[in-house]
Amino acid sequence: ERLQPLRMILPASAGMSFSDFPFTPFSKIIRGGDEPEHRYPAAWSWILLIHVLESLAADEGLQHSRMGEFQDALNAFRKMGLSPSGSPAAIVRTTAKTSFKLALPGSLAQYEWSGSDTRPASEIPDFVESLKTLIAGSETSSTHHIIIDGLDDILTSREVQFKSLSALVFEVDRLNRLFRDNDVNVKIVLLCRTDMYEKIPGANKNKTRRDYGVELDWYHDPNDPGNSLLVNLAHKRARRSLGVECDIFKEYFVYNVKGKPIQKYLLDMTRHTPRDFLQLLSCVQGFYTGRRMADDQINSGLREYSITYFLPEIRDELSGYSQPDEIDQLIRALARVGKRDFSFNELVMSASDLAKPISRERIFDLCHILFECSAIGHIENRPSGTTHYSFKFRNRQSSFNEKDRIMLHRGLWKALNIV
Repeated sequence: ERLQPLRMILPASAGMSFSDFPFTPFSKIIRGGDEPEHRYPAAWSWILLIHVLESLAADEGLQHSRMGEFQDALNAFRKMGLSPSGSPAAIVRTTAKTSFKLALPGSLAQYEWSGSDTRPASEIPDFVESLKTLIAGSETSSTHHIIIDGLDDILTSREVQFKSLSALVFEVDRLNRLFRDNDVNVKIVLLCRTDMYEKIPGANKNKTRRDYGVELDWYHDPNDPGNSLLVNLAHKRARRSLGVECDIFKEYFVYNVKGKPIQKYLLDMTRHTPRDFLQLLSCVQGFYTGRRMADDQINSGLREYSITYFLPEIRDELSGYSQPDEIDQLIRALARVGKRDFSFNELVMSASDLAKPISRERIFDLCHILFECSAIGHIENRPSGTTHYSFKFRNRQSSFNEKDRIMLHRGLWKALNIV
């Protein structure tokens, strides 16, 4: 038998980054007086189905009972400047223009409508339904993945964003079920941080999460750091780089630092996320001299990590919820407290003495955000003599309480010059 082309056998994937997504123009794609719950899902389908159409069009093994209409739709989008070779943001800005018109070729207009071949943007929902029907008739042996990423770069406290993202989750779920029911080998994969997902409104989001979601929980028992998924990830990265199996912690580090196994000592400086841990190792790597790394070299790397990565990362977490000047004032207040653990009142007093004081109510709001991103946690000294730490990355159900003692994450200590 003749061999099938490789492209037909391997799964295809296309990424969609929402890091610069314009939410205000997005809310104007579907015009009219309907509530956002009705307009936003159709607007998301409009964007997503254009990408699905392009992905299928690049498949040499694609078969379709109405290939002429399929090509007409593809050509129409390109002529209207809606080809996703750019970004979802470009599709939104083009469609949201008041002068935008749906210019449809005759064959595509006959597929759903009759009459004029120019349709106003207010009829996009009708065309979305036509597109769903058109794509449902596709047949291919390849699997197409449309991967949506970058949501954590855009979220602020604006209500329009939460409603828009809730509609995105709803519509991705609905489209995936449409593809499944019609045996179309397309899957839309939405990558979303757990804390962000929990803030999104929606009556059925937990059902969607349990039925169709895969939660990546990187936190592992700190008393067994050798079996941490993050340590395993570091070994895999080293193997890709070196071409051989390698336990980097046995090969390049001293076994213990300050009485702790090296893996635990390093993990304690992170929020147990791949990005934190790999960035930490990268900073420490810069002080490697060819010998097994000693305590002073490791701590030099940790200082660089704290100053150049961890503190800026926390600033970014506050961005969108707070203005740059206020973030600077908050960081200054934390540094002025000068302690690893402190009370809420101590932080309020520190902030009240600044050139631009921050109110107690605002300090509470900002501490809530800091707790949600695990920049701070709570510490409790129990009668048994043990100390209990509560951070969001350890327990997703924990929440900020101004009455509890606050613990500053270890990753911030060196950046804030706290001894």
